[in-house]
Amino acid sequence: MNITELFQVESKILGECAIAERLRRIPDVRLHETLYNTPLIYGPDGAREIMTGIYREYLSVAQAASLPLLLTAPTWRLDHERVKLAGVPATINTDAVAFLQQVKADFDSHQTVCVGALTGPQNDCYRADLAPEEGAAQAFHSQQIDELAATDADFLLAQTLPAVPEAIGIARAMAAAGKPYIISFCTGVDGDILDGTPLPEAMRMIDEVSTPPLGYFVNCTHPAFLLKGYEGQVLDRLIGIQANASSKNVLELDGSGKTEADSVDTWARDMLRLHVEHGVKALGGCCGTTTQHLEALTAEI
Repeated sequence: MNITELFQVESKILGECAIAERLRRIPDVRLHETLYNTPLIYGPDGAREIMTGIYREYLSVAQAASLPLLLTAPTWRLDHERVKLAGVPATINTDAVAFLQQVKADFDSHQTVCVGALTGPQNDCYRADLAPEEGAAQAFHSQQIDELAATDADFLLAQTLPAVPEAIGIARAMAAAGKPYIISFCTGVDGDILDGTPLPEAMRMIDEVSTPPLGYFVNCTHPAFLLKGYEGQVLDRLIGIQANASSKNVLELDGSGKTEADSVDTWARDMLRLHVEHGVKALGGCCGTTTQHLEALTAEI
């Protein structure tokens, strides 16, 4: 089943929880200064196996719950400039997608598992003031997007976007690449995107792109913020959330030296409320979330 059919047919879909955030809390794992966990696809063997194990944990939860799952290759912010400066293989984007496809194949899941390819903002995902304008964003991101679109990834996902103009530029590049894509915003405690744009307005603006996205996600936020910010409103184009474990403002969490998390059960109940009240189909985690969160969510479902 392809990603478009998945969202047409299924009412509940699991998303992965944290990957890089979990890895950077493990003493024996060293992340790259700019490419984070992606170079671990090449080794060392122990660290690569730890990352593989995290993906397999999420696959196991989906299998046990008989629910489809979305996984994403570790290609966030792997634009041409960063890859070149890092001195890693120029094929690292393609290699990262192949790595996750192999993890999926080795697990032999009986559930539908769609593998996405990530791109991120050009600059700080919590600094809307640093985000490029539409044309500059399209030019900056096009090379990576075209490279990812040429892989076997089932869809493209632009994640942790803090500002609408950059999202529009990325959407144009993804539309031109011809693969199904999703746009995901960082939102604040009021439910608005970090540049101050209300989520419904942002979705309407981007839907004017020649080929609109499959739908929209939010991430790096807590589900309670959306429940409060958009109570009684219709968010029919919001199809997914990867939510933080903590209900603190994301700007307070940025750079924290420890994992911040509220009650796992409360998180799971709020996630289910988003599904019931707003029809959000894909439910997964972001900063601070683990397999425990995904298990609690499937128990609620």
